[in-house]
Amino acid sequence: MIRVRFAPSPTGNLHIGSVRTALFNYLFARHHGGQFVLRIEDTDLERSRPEYTADILSGLDWLGLASDEPPVYQSSRRELHLEYVEKLLKEGRAYPDPEGSPAVFFRVPADGATVIPDLVKGGIVFQNKDFKDQVIRKSDGSVTYNFAVVLDDALMGITHIIRGEDHISNTPKQIFLYNALGFALPQFAHIPMILGTDRSKLSKRHGATSINEYKKDGFLPEAIVNYLALLGWTPPDGSELMNLTELCQKFDLDRVSKSNSIFDLEKLRWLNAQKLKNLSLEALQSLCPELNTEILKVIKDDLVLLTDAPEKAKIFTLHKIEYTDEQKAELKTASARQVFRELQEKIDSIYNGSIEEQYNKAQELIDSIVKNTGFKKGQVFHPLRVALTAQKSGPGLKFLLVLLGKEKVKERLQNALGC
Repeated sequence: MIRVRFAPSPTGNLHIGSVRTALFNYLFARHHGGQFVLRIEDTDLERSRPEYTADILSGLDWLGLASDEPPVYQSSRRELHLEYVEKLLKEGRAYPDPEGSPAVFFRVPADGATVIPDLVKGGIVFQNKDFKDQVIRKSDGSVTYNFAVVLDDALMGITHIIRGEDHISNTPKQIFLYNALGFALPQFAHIPMILGTDRSKLSKRHGATSINEYKKDGFLPEAIVNYLALLGWTPPDGSELMNLTELCQKFDLDRVSKSNSIFDLEKLRWLNAQKLKNLSLEALQSLCPELNTEILKVIKDDLVLLTDAPEKAKIFTLHKIEYTDEQKAELKTASARQVFRELQEKIDSIYNGSIEEQYNKAQELIDSIVKNTGFKKGQVFHPLRVALTAQKSGPGLKFLLVLLGKEKVKERLQNALGC
């Protein structure tokens, strides 16, 4: 059975690049009916923090990338790691530090070449003579990263190691250890890096904040998963909008690019807007329980981020709106004032019946004002929108008239006439 792992270090929050690695592992496992497991590599005692572990776990949970087993903590395997150091010492494949420290060095093969049969990059060849003997136990008594990773991957039965291409230089060193320890080699797949729009290493200035920051900013987990899947992988049918189930069905390593990917925050925002539009009203209401359902229905298609919802809804609840000088000048025109007075005279007629009936009556009233005044639609719609919202765009006028309610509409029309 295929078995893959995501192995973050809790020395910082969970970021975009790490999530993409976790996602590719998850999708590969699910596509092939395999297992996805999580290993927390917390052996850096100085920099590892429990709050970072919590951030990693909560971020993966929010994204729906659940491990099939409880997380394995690398620090709990220290004694096991040291047993294998002793094994290599006894076999003469490793030797103590000649200077007398507790460090132990592994004897790297001096001749020949090591080939990584990479599932993404193809065959990558390294000359063994280019490598020095490597430390496997440091002078402080702890084992090194490469040694711990090999042991844990082998003993946890990991069959495929899918990780960023920045690990390619570690791979031959790890292959030496697999061979020396008598473990079967896993298959390696090194995925392309994610770069900023200026093609430099992804950083905070490109929008590469932690995943939980994206959550606070109003991104949906479905949007982040969908977007990151497309960074370095192309679906066979060219789809852009996919849910996690569809991604699992379509994903495989043979369509992963060899080239680096560009992180585009605007594309992520666009995709998030599409996901919000596709949400059911019930699902959106559960995410914004403090907002009126009818208002949510009206503003839903204008949302880019979930956090936009309270701001978009605010226009319906403000006690007072302020007009700019330019807007005041527009509200003072004779045509605008005629429109406001027409509406004032007939506004009471729309507020009875079901909400849909009120919308219909509001639309009929707006249409009748256009007909009675002989004005172009823009001469009616635009000043009315400014009078009611002090904005150039937003929900349709029929929705504004009904959801603002009779008293607010009258009050705002009176304010407009008072300019």
